[in-house]
Amino acid sequence: MKNLSTKIVNHLETQNHINPNICQINAISEIESKLSRSLKQKIVEVFRKEFTGIYLYGSVGVGKSVILKALNLLFENSEIFHFSDLIFHIQKSKGLKKEFGIEKKLILIDEFYINNLTNIILFKKFLSESFKKKKMIIMTGNRKITQIYDDPINKQLCKDIKVFLDQNFKQIKMTSKVDYRSKENVNHNFFFINKDNANRFQNSLRKQLAITSIPRDLTFKRKGYKFTLNNFYGNLIDIEFEDFIKKNLVFQDFLIIAKKIKFIIIRNIPQLNDDLRDSSHRFVSLIDAFYENKNILSISTKVELDNIYCGKKNIVELKRTISRLKEMGSNTYITKNLKNFVKK
Repeated sequence: MKNLSTKIVNHLETQNHINPNICQINAISEIESKLSRSLKQKIVEVFRKEFTGIYLYGSVGVGKSVILKALNLLFENSEIFHFSDLIFHIQKSKGLKKEFGIEKKLILIDEFYINNLTNIILFKKFLSESFKKKKMIIMTGNRKITQIYDDPINKQLCKDIKVFLDQNFKQIKMTSKVDYRSKENVNHNFFFINKDNANRFQNSLRKQLAITSIPRDLTFKRKGYKFTLNNFYGNLIDIEFEDFIKKNLVFQDFLIIAKKIKFIIIRNIPQLNDDLRDSSHRFVSLIDAFYENKNILSISTKVELDNIYCGKKNIVELKRTISRLKEMGSNTYITKNLKNFVKK
């Protein structure tokens, strides 16, 4: 049986069309060193006495997420979460009796990103209990641990989580000369970037794809919260950016929308800045949810994609969002996912 490293590399080459560089190969080898060389071995026999995790970090589009997803496919005793979805999962779980409801021994966490103190408290508790249960955790992120989050009022709490992560995770910096998500230009039949008459083009696109011409309201529910979106066309929703953002939705809400509706039109995305911090955070969550669910997206923006954020505080996160948008606007992404979008 081929070893795990070979399987992951082959998967990246054949399924993601990525020829791994030396940095990616080294990261994959480091992961394998923490796991069994044979997928048949029981995972309890794999881990060493030190149940430390691995943290892959680096700029956008360097292959962190695809390695994690390949590992999840190839290592059967694993479970993968987007970080925001994991926090929601922790909040829903009832204490620690069922290990947060996660039975797998290898926990994979994509897009680790802390932006509030509640997440720090919840995540540290989750990690502590997971390590006690001899679980292994591998996660990805854009920032190194010393840069993850700072709060001027609760400096000690921020320092404590950084020390805890530094003690329990081996950090591996990922680099690449290529942003794998931005290898193609966007499809201008779906993405209308700083273009006159964008509304007219998006109206035409909606007519082609919607299964009904009569819009209605659609109400979504999650525990303790209900919200309604307008302009639902059966398999498609058509909404103004400002209307979307001002509803005070979170990642889990966007994920509910993503799972219900395959095609989403978002109109008139403005240039974001540090004065629009809440809008920026929601925009990041919105695109993360749609990207993870492989939704087909049409957007119109008032500026070029690379200039959609002109602030400084969230530049790392928005850089990732822009990278994901470029992939979602590519012919390859649209063609691959459009086959699952059947107009009935």
